[in-house]
Amino acid sequence: MLVIDSGAALRASASAAARRQLAGTTLIGPPLLWSEVLSAIHEALWRRDVTRQAADELRAGFRDLEVQRREPEALGDRAWELADELGLAKTYDAEFLALASLAGCRLLTTDGRLRRGADRTGLVVSPDEL
Repeated sequence: MLVIDSGAALRASASAAARRQLAGTTLIGPPLLWSEVLSAIHEALWRRDVTRQAADELRAGFRDLEVQRREPEALGDRAWELADELGLAKTYDAEFLALASLAGCRLLTTDGRLRRGADRTGLVVSPDEL
């Protein structure tokens, strides 16, 4: 089982090879994941970085990941603690880390800054490390 963040989810949504790599792995995410992914796709369409067809394919690719939405009762409190511990101003990234902590698994991210900043938690892994 892995928590997947929005960057990793977008990368996998755009790549059949990445989705194959994740096949057979239970993927979970906090409710925030869906807002972040859909917002990023819509923004790319709005900026004309992708076509309508490409945006629709990204949305379908995200659905194909079959990420399970998880919101444990302690998610907010754990995210707050991790944001304090890691010196994060915002709790967005910390929510993904908190879910990994509470679920006893790791967070899959393509965000190098997050990977480096949270490395000491032992919770973070990049696609290259799978």
